[in-house]
Amino acid sequence: MGRRKWIGYGLLAVLLVGVVMAYQYRLYLRLAWQQPQLFRAPVFDQSTEPLPADLGAVPILSFSKTNGYRHHDSIAASIKMLDELATQNGWQFFHTENAAVFTPENLQRFRLVLLNHKSGTVWTMDQRQALKAYVEEGGTLLAQHAAGGDQGYDWNWYLEQALRAQFVDHPMTQHIQRATLIVEDRSHPATAHLSGVWERRDEWYNFAASPRENTQVLISIDEATYDPEKSPMGADHPMVWWHSVGKGRVFYSALGHTPESYLEPDFRAFVQGAIAWGLNTPVTNNNKEETANEL
Repeated sequence: MGRRKWIGYGLLAVLLVGVVMAYQYRLYLRLAWQQPQLFRAPVFDQSTEPLPADLGAVPILSFSKTNGYRHHDSIAASIKMLDELATQNGWQFFHTENAAVFTPENLQRFRLVLLNHKSGTVWTMDQRQALKAYVEEGGTLLAQHAAGGDQGYDWNWYLEQALRAQFVDHPMTQHIQRATLIVEDRSHPATAHLSGVWERRDEWYNFAASPRENTQVLISIDEATYDPEKSPMGADHPMVWWHSVGKGRVFYSALGHTPESYLEPDFRAFVQGAIAWGLNTPVTNNNKEETANEL
């Protein structure tokens, strides 16, 4: 009986391992189907069509190429929101996923560059140099959510100067959670419409360390109000910040994973304020016009 018992336990263990492996394989196939770019070498763009002759009075480049994780629904929702904001503010977005648009001549035609959920290694060496020069020579770069959500970067300037924080992970067991954001600086056009706390649901990024020492933190998150799981950050957990890079500026926001974010009035006003700040133009918040370049 004892031998039969252990044989039974062994067969049960094999069965359980098989079930787990089958489940994991099913998840692998699903991910491979939904995110095929994660299972191949990065694809680089070498050529693109010429830019339109008329890019509008206030042209903005919106770039959402993904060689890393792709936020399918959020990219679509954010593009729709951006075009609506453009109509309200007299802006015009040129949306593209072709990195070959990053040339010195092309970038000079844009008032602002927005990395709209860009992920993974997407630029060639020449394209990298064009973006670096654009920022350091006085341009403004806005980077949204996934643009700072890669676990590894092979371009030191992008990590150390543009982002200034290394993404680690985000909660997985409770993926989307309601949490309390602490609005630390309401003098910025992106946050002027907010109160001292901002409660909302999202995917909350963890970073290897706080970027506070070399950035201007606008918004942080209270880890006591949600489960950050393996976060190494603790009490000092910035989520939105800006800083100077050469003669230019970079604004990074870790917010905006969910498609629903782009329907939230406060979130839309937040993005509108960040863009107006990047353009050095007035922004309307709560029917009061505030100057976006008083920083």
